[in-house]
Order: sequence, then C-alpha cells, then structure tokens
Amino acid sequence: MFKKNTISNFIGISLSVVLLILSWQTKLPLSLTPLESIALIFSAWSVWLLSQNQLLGWWLGLIGVIAYGIVFYRVQLYGEVGLQVFYLITSIQGIWIWWRGGKDQTEKPITNIKFSWLIISFVASLLGIIALRLILIKLNGSAPFWDAFTTVYSIIAQLYLMLRYVQSWYLWIIVDIVYIPLYLSRGLYFTSFLYAIFLIMAVRGLIQFKKLEQEQYN
Repeated sequence: MFKKNTISNFIGISLSVVLLILSWQTKLPLSLTPLESIALIFSAWSVWLLSQNQLLGWWLGLIGVIAYGIVFYRVQLYGEVGLQVFYLITSIQGIWIWWRGGKDQTEKPITNIKFSWLIISFVASLLGIIALRLILIKLNGSAPFWDAFTTVYSIIAQLYLMLRYVQSWYLWIIVDIVYIPLYLSRGLYFTSFLYAIFLIMAVRGLIQFKKLEQEQYN
C-alpha cells in the first residue's frame, strides 16, 4: 500500500505533466503559456516541499521565481517582478540557513519570532506599502496598492520562512488570500488557482511547523 506522501507526490507529478501538455494547446478557453506552466509547476513543488520542512523546496523554487519574474513583467505587475528577484536571493540564503544555520553549523531549528520584532515588522510593512505604492503609480503599474501590499508582506513572510519562524505561514495565508483575486483580475487564471492551492499548503505548513517546533523541545 502506498504511503500518504507517495500518493500525494504521484498526483503532483501527474498534474505537472498535464499542465505542461495543456500549455502547448492553442484551443484552451483560458490562456496558459509554457512559461507560466513551468513557473506554476516549480513554484507549487517548492511550496509543497517547504511546507513539509524539506530543503529541496528552496532549490526548485529558484526555477519558479525566474520564470514568474518574466511572466509578471509581461502583465505589468512590476512589484511582483522585484519580488521574484528578492525571492531568488533569499532562496539561496534560505538553502544555507536551513542546512547549516543552526548551532555549530547544524540544521537551523524552527522557532517563534520575538514580539518586539513583530512590531518592527508591522511598522516597516506600513511604510513599505506606502512608498512602494507611490513608485508603482509612477510606473503605471496595475493595482498599485494591492501589488504593494502583497509584495511587502511576501518579503516579510519570505524572511520569516528563511529564518524558520512559525509566523511565516500566518503571513503566507494572508498574502495568498489577496493574491487569488489579484491574479484573476490580470487574466492569470491558472496562477490564481495555484495560489488557492498555496493557501491550503500554507495552512498545512503552519500545522507542520507548529508540530515540529513542539517536538524539538520535548
């Protein structure tokens, strides 16, 4: 009998193949380019593996962020383009921190962020949203407020995840909820659907991180 993760991985691989095939079809009612398909597949696998606390998720994410950087540039979501560059840099850092960021260069443990840093993050996020919104308006970007909101909070969530804070998944849940209608409004229907899946994965990641964090101290 298959193990639970084995079945999930089989389903994931099957869906990945189907997406690649669909991206080459010209008669689909909804547009899906091969590049968006690649971005979808590698981003989905990245989040799935990271929600299971697996280092491989960072490596696969590198491909996803490069592909999405191009996709978002084409639909004028410039805040998201900059975000993909940030993801690329922090993913490389995340690989090292998760692998050797703990005591004596061991695996970094999962922890909770200090309350003082939560306050600092919140204040910084408000200032960041205001500043980025003004920049995006100057660039004639689409949905400048929501683009700024998701960009800033995704940056913070990524930093939290890179440092293995449980609170990273709370932020990803909020961001994913906003991303779903944002991408729908830009015609990125498959990406919007992906973020609905990301929302489920973020909830799973939160549960998994809480469980692992408690096990570390038992």
